[in-house]
Amino acid sequence: MTLTKRNLVLRICEDTDLVQQHVFDIVQRTFDHIIKALAKGEKVELRNFGIFEIRVRKARTGRKPERARNRRADP
Repeated sequence: MTLTKRNLVLRICEDTDLVQQHVFDIVQRTFDHIIKALAKGEKVELRNFGIFEIRVRKARTGRKPERARNRRADP
């Protein structure tokens, strides 16, 4: 099963007996803060979960098997 934002909200509601809308607002605000930090170029570190950061990569040459020619794939 894939853990979606909705499933996450429902599980938190079951564990805490909080109202779904309140939990949804908290989860959404958490994601919004993470997105804003990443957009500013900051690194987001959530202990015991993971580290998120935007990495700029150089362009690479890609190839479609149906076509014989190569083309540049920007990151």
